[in-house]
Amino acid sequence: MPTSPAVAPERAMVFIDAMNLYESLGVKGLKIKTDIDYYKFACKLAGPHRRLIRAYVYTGTYEQTQNPQRYAAQMRFINKVQQMSFVTLKTRPLISRGGGYIQKGVDTLLATDMVSMAFLNHYDISILVSGDGDLAPAVDAVKAAGKQIIAAMFAPSRSTAVAISADKEIRLDADFFVDCY
Repeated sequence: MPTSPAVAPERAMVFIDAMNLYESLGVKGLKIKTDIDYYKFACKLAGPHRRLIRAYVYTGTYEQTQNPQRYAAQMRFINKVQQMSFVTLKTRPLISRGGGYIQKGVDTLLATDMVSMAFLNHYDISILVSGDGDLAPAVDAVKAAGKQIIAAMFAPSRSTAVAISADKEIRLDADFFVDCY
């Protein structure tokens, strides 16, 4: 009796809004910010039956003259992430505003990459780690490209718009990160 051909595992890409993740971790009181191994985290999100192609980590960056202490800490984070296999870090400069710093252009960069890679057929399934409601139109565009999308979010920073647009939702909690270091 002939056997059916083997089905190739789905190709997964993970898109991580690091600032959104860090803020969510702070709300949860986990205090593990720069200790995450993004490769392990992405593999866990993708699961054992999908092939992780790459994880993209997006964040805003300080300039050395803006805040030397934060810049030094962030450089340690950047150097660590750049050493991780199958993980690409993408950054945009933080903008000084009102005595603090805000992230500008990071969500646009993430959305553009996620959508363009969907239409270029670089993956079968996208996993978005962000509770930023501004990304809901990008989620819809990924689906329009015929791809599946999973949103991974913490309950306190959960975007209803993203959750509704996504095909599936993973609720992140402290236990999810236990083996992601």
